[in-house]
Amino acid sequence: MNAKEKAARMNLLLDTYGSLLTSTQQKIMIDKYQCDLSLQEISEHFYISRAAALDAIKVASKKLEDYEKKLHFVEKEKKILNIIKDKNLKKKIKTIF
Repeated sequence: MNAKEKAARMNLLLDTYGSLLTSTQQKIMIDKYQCDLSLQEISEHFYISRAAALDAIKVASKKLEDYEKKLHFVEKEKKILNIIKDKNLKKKIKTIF
């Protein structure tokens, strides 16, 4: 997964599960993936070291991925959006739920 794909995935997970993170984790992830700030810029913004900023991003990213592994909301949403384009809507929605 390249950097652009990772950013897109993290933004999707952040939109879905971001409220389950701490407020600081949310802000750091928004700065990283929505505002595209560097580790240096994030560390200056939060008065932490670059290593601490990187660690916070890794921890929050893992939490978001773990939520998706357990809950599958993003996966289900993608399936629903694909189904909506199809004519056999009712039948396919039942297969998801």
